[in-house]
Amino acid sequence: KRCSRCKQASYCGAECQNAAWKGHKRTCGTLDEVWLKVNAARQANDWRELLKWEWRMEEMLQNQTDAARDSILSEIAGAHKSGMMSTGNPEYAVSIVSLQERRVELLGKMQRFRDQGETLCNIAEQLGFVGKLQESTKSFERARRVAEAH
Repeated sequence: KRCSRCKQASYCGAECQNAAWKGHKRTCGTLDEVWLKVNAARQANDWRELLKWEWRMEEMLQNQTDAARDSILSEIAGAHKSGMMSTGNPEYAVSIVSLQERRVELLGKMQRFRDQGETLCNIAEQLGFVGKLQESTKSFERARRVAEAH
């Protein structure tokens, strides 16, 4: 059974849905309501509030232009970076890398090669932050190849 309001959360039955409602209601809403809350969080520069809605990201990315998708991915990566800077928690860096990898592909498709190279350098920095030096070097090498090719 799915939540009748957001259509995203799934439950085994009404009893489980009722038990989970207290926690779920904080992030439940139609996509229009989610966009309002995400935009308010962006304007307030509230990274915690923005990340609360990340679980709806795939839904938000649907039916968007490539430029809008890039903006959404960039905003969420920025929220993770704020989280990492505020807390020192390296788990945020792992999320940043995942989001930025998606941006690299999208930027290449859009032929925004300078941004693609900068994003690859950002990935390298995050990988270095979590101690993955070999992967970090590979990302810098990819950035260099993009720069040389374009």
